[in-house]
Amino acid sequence: MGQPINHLNRLHKKPTNFLKVFLLFCLLPHCASSPPASNLPPSESDLDLLEKATLCQTKTEAQTSWLQPGVKESHWGGWTEVFRETNLPNKQAQWFIFNEDQTLVGFITVFPHGLSLEGYPILRHTLNQLPPAREFFFHSSQLLKEQTPDSGTLHRTGEATTTHQYFMRHTQGKQDQLVMAVFVLDPYETLLDGSHAKFLSYIEDPDPQEKDHQGTGGQLGSIKEFLGLQQFARGEIALFASCGNKQPERAVDAYQKAIQYGLSDPKQLAEAHHRLGLALRNMGRLSEASTALKQALTIQPYSAVILNSYGSVLAQLGKVPKAIETYERALSLQPNYAQARFNVAEAYEAHNPKRAIQEYETFLILAGDNPEEMTKIDLAKSRIMALQGGVSQ
Repeated sequence: MGQPINHLNRLHKKPTNFLKVFLLFCLLPHCASSPPASNLPPSESDLDLLEKATLCQTKTEAQTSWLQPGVKESHWGGWTEVFRETNLPNKQAQWFIFNEDQTLVGFITVFPHGLSLEGYPILRHTLNQLPPAREFFFHSSQLLKEQTPDSGTLHRTGEATTTHQYFMRHTQGKQDQLVMAVFVLDPYETLLDGSHAKFLSYIEDPDPQEKDHQGTGGQLGSIKEFLGLQQFARGEIALFASCGNKQPERAVDAYQKAIQYGLSDPKQLAEAHHRLGLALRNMGRLSEASTALKQALTIQPYSAVILNSYGSVLAQLGKVPKAIETYERALSLQPNYAQARFNVAEAYEAHNPKRAIQEYETFLILAGDNPEEMTKIDLAKSRIMALQGGVSQ
């Protein structure tokens, strides 16, 4: 699953509702600005919530398979949201979220009255393996009446590019029940996590007169900020092939729009420029990539990762001395940065073979037996042998 790197306010509430919302639910951590590697436990389930729907499916594909005419559609920022209510296997409300490209990026199911997992042993086994990612209270209004509110736990798992969230409700004297499940592409997780009142408002409340009926009208922060975050997530799935294929042209469009809308977190704004530079580099637009990366560095001048990316573009532009200088700056900030070590070694090959050998050897120490680095490890070893032969002659 991913890191999105985990940042930003997601609830926009009236001040009079702040305490209620705060007690109602603990917000999930914000996303980071780059996708994380997945190391989550198994995610097997025998509760089929998606049926024929699959994340990354296009809306056209959905319409020929499971999306029936006449369902309720609305816009939520730059998304198209399809909403339906059904009664099988229990009463449930479901949201299907399609992004600007009409790609299914998220799916949320709420069981207003709860769903027993007695008949779903595989999902129960999965959840039993997962430590709670969050513990919280439902319906905090009961606290003000000196009553004991239902407690809840969030279990979080997922697969290579997706996150799965399961929200369980614990009621004293009753069997635990599933009240919400969220399936989402990693970069969209912070925008579609179940802590938003949009989804919570459908869970049965013992004090319905005090319930905040936001329905589908809730919004996340300012509209421009929300649109910017949507575009950033859109860029992530295009740049990092969350749906199977890299789409640098789409990524460029998305990151440019994210920057235009504005991102309040300086780190994420810098990351949008950084990602834009990477997408432009992938398209061979090196001069534009250089400009985007320089802009990222004006916001985050001490980012070793951005410096490494900038050095790579400079090297491709033939500005090798400047590239070496940039790699060295990255390594002064993060000496154990294996990728930058490999890149600087490569840059030194033609100008200083002995230094290149030293840097390749350092890279091999840093890379260790990391299976993700095996291609570069083999390449570094072969280049050391070739360079040693040249140096000895």
